[in-house]
Amino acid sequence: MPSAIAVLGSASDVGKSLVATALCRIASDLGVDVVPFKAQNMANQAGVTADGLEMPRAQILQAIACRKRPEVDMGPVLMKPVSMTGAQVIVMGKAIGQLEAREYFADTSRLASIAKSALERLLSAHECVILEGAGSPVELNLWDRDYVNLRSARQAKAMLILVVDIDKGGVFAQAKGTFDLLPAEDRARVLGIVVNRFRGDLSLFEDGIPILERICETKVLAVVPYLEHGLDEEDRPIRIPVDAKPKAGKLNVGVILYPRASNTEDIFPLLAEPDLHVTFLTDPRLVGDQQLIVLPGSKATIGDLVQLTASGMTEQLRVAHERGTWLLGLCGGYQMLGGVLSDRIASEGGPSAWNGLGVLPIETDFRPNKVTTESQFESVWPAANHRIEGYEIHHGQTSLTANLGEPIALGFGPELGWRSGSAVGAYLHGLLANDAWRNCFLNVVRQSQGMAELPRHDMAPIEQRIERWTEHVRQSLRPGGMELITKAISRIAQV
Repeated sequence: MPSAIAVLGSASDVGKSLVATALCRIASDLGVDVVPFKAQNMANQAGVTADGLEMPRAQILQAIACRKRPEVDMGPVLMKPVSMTGAQVIVMGKAIGQLEAREYFADTSRLASIAKSALERLLSAHECVILEGAGSPVELNLWDRDYVNLRSARQAKAMLILVVDIDKGGVFAQAKGTFDLLPAEDRARVLGIVVNRFRGDLSLFEDGIPILERICETKVLAVVPYLEHGLDEEDRPIRIPVDAKPKAGKLNVGVILYPRASNTEDIFPLLAEPDLHVTFLTDPRLVGDQQLIVLPGSKATIGDLVQLTASGMTEQLRVAHERGTWLLGLCGGYQMLGGVLSDRIASEGGPSAWNGLGVLPIETDFRPNKVTTESQFESVWPAANHRIEGYEIHHGQTSLTANLGEPIALGFGPELGWRSGSAVGAYLHGLLANDAWRNCFLNVVRQSQGMAELPRHDMAPIEQRIERWTEHVRQSLRPGGMELITKAISRIAQV
């Protein structure tokens, strides 16, 4: 068997995916042929492989950390929530339909078998696999149906690392309770604990470490201080303020945060701009204070648009736009900027049709075949000759309703992106990551708001962010922590 480490957590959103990312880079730096794996992911943050298959962003990030091309075996099952109880199911990169939670949990055997085969292929082809769990591994009522945590770890004979989130509080109960409920065969493979997201003076927890090690009978491998890392997180939007008040002298940018917002990493490049104040918006009363509003992707575009209409957000967006606020729509947000959105195939749940904001001369019809592709184009607006690369994930097919405005890409029309007046949208995830295009676009916005144009500011490349995060984790390791991890990766550890 190759070596394997399973990164499990005391709960959802404790930082498993990023701890796994750091371990992927550490293993790669050791010269090990390493790949990531998560049997099933519940998230609206997704990306596309080079062969046009959809997979979770978290495992794409981990593959990059491993210095590997992302492959769907690394994330074979993806559940993309479209309602409180339902999700679109992506299996081996292809959408196969929707399931309600009750249907999903009634029988997970088929999906479990697919995930098992994917893991077998990775184990047979590589020296090391870094597995990521989901939620908690000790949800006792789900054990017979949970194929993401202990079942995958046992298949790989993986050493176990437990991640606990001290920022949430109750770290002793998180760790002790999880270990007490682990079956003996799994408890015997525990490598240690990672205490994540510590804020404040680390010395104040020094007396807590031996207590944690004593009650859990295992080593604390690391205490990781909180860091604004700028990396994709598995199941939450990027970490920016919500409903923050505008700042004088800044270009105030509001990002609409709807219930099924997706691929919010598209917003990260805006944080590289020194004159921008960026906040998520849920309060319609704050819309009029923004000079630029971004509508990001959505996994349930019409459903989220219904929610925006009910809250009064769509009306405030129209009013702000009429008064000079720029609107930028990305993927689902692009669709929202147009006229009627028709979903007769019920691809995302919600009504079969709904009116968009009507600020772009487009309409969108949702089709059965889902577009999942890497894309590249040459810009024609706001400036020519910028080479843009990214990816598309959408059921909607968009067409013009009036010959108003202009395309943003050479050789493409509304099927990729369109601009009319102070409204612009595109299907391309990664549009803002092009530093030159982003600078030109923002300078158009700045100029329209009576602000000075600024020179280009480059965002931190993904490699730089991975290296910074990995070094942060390395520096957080306790004495002996790196040695234990290195042994586990190198199969020296005895199980």
